[in-house]
Amino acid sequence: MAYACPKCEKPDQVLNLAEFWRSLSQDAELKKSLAQPAPYEARWIIPIALGAVAILCLTTGSVAGILLGAVLLLAAGGSAAWIWRESAEREAAREAWSRLLYCRHCPNQFLPDKALTV
Repeated sequence: MAYACPKCEKPDQVLNLAEFWRSLSQDAELKKSLAQPAPYEARWIIPIALGAVAILCLTTGSVAGILLGAVLLLAAGGSAAWIWRESAEREAAREAWSRLLYCRHCPNQFLPDKALTV
């Protein structure tokens, strides 16, 4: 099944973006602009440190320590959720990039389901 660009409607220069990107020379201008999104380096040290300090505060037994520990546990959970969401979004973007098609006539990037079939 051949695909045509939904923008210019020409089928002869529609390529898989990942394959086209790999075929470019290292010094090509398009190599940077068409590159796959970078992976997200999840740094779990902040939520782990917040959780550890929260546990220490909770074990003090004082009211202030318990309140501070609860707030720190919420902060640890929130930062862990943020890191997980950011990682999932970046991975989804990387997966979508691997499925993109690229038209060399009108530098257009699009998913196969948006392409015209010929």
